[in-house]
Amino acid sequence: MKRSIATGLALGALCAAAGISLAADPSVTASTPAPAKPAQASSDNLPMVPLAKPGIFTATKKGAHRFQLVVAGHKCTTKSDIEKYLAYRAAELTMEQKANWFTFVESRSKGDTASVPGRDPGGLRYSFRMEYFRPVWRFKTSGSPSWKNWSPFAGSAFITDDPKTITDFEASADIVLHEGQMDDANPLAFEARAVSDLLINQVSPPE
Repeated sequence: MKRSIATGLALGALCAAAGISLAADPSVTASTPAPAKPAQASSDNLPMVPLAKPGIFTATKKGAHRFQLVVAGHKCTTKSDIEKYLAYRAAELTMEQKANWFTFVESRSKGDTASVPGRDPGGLRYSFRMEYFRPVWRFKTSGSPSWKNWSPFAGSAFITDDPKTITDFEASADIVLHEGQMDDANPLAFEARAVSDLLINQVSPPE
């Protein structure tokens, strides 16, 4: 009998001690919610090509399927950099409009000396005709406040002044969007997806 009473007292003491210990540790209480983890921005949602600042790129609809694209800025790195960015935006616009390919419209004037590219069934295809994507330019330099024009079809050298002296510039191109099968023999035809894939790691918006 004494042994039973002693055992009962010992068990009661152990339970009381355990109860005090459990009550003192709120982390094991079932009703305590787990602390929320701070939200973190996912890099997967960031575009591969940074967004351009307002006024850098504009697209103006000129007809049912024709757009005029302009890239403008104040800091000219190289002619190639600006024209690649414009071609990339042309490809992106084409896909945004649910089209598959676009043709570059050459902006020629009377007296231009550059030859007109002919159809070439055996020529390069898709994104490999970048030499035929030839925008026209206008620019200002620090030594001259007036705009100067330059055409790739006039036969003159591009910007005889140091590009670092350019304070304002605009490069523009007209394109026509198309659906369906691309005209492979037209050197002025560009497949939008292929152009985007070619240039996406080479371009960034100008300033």
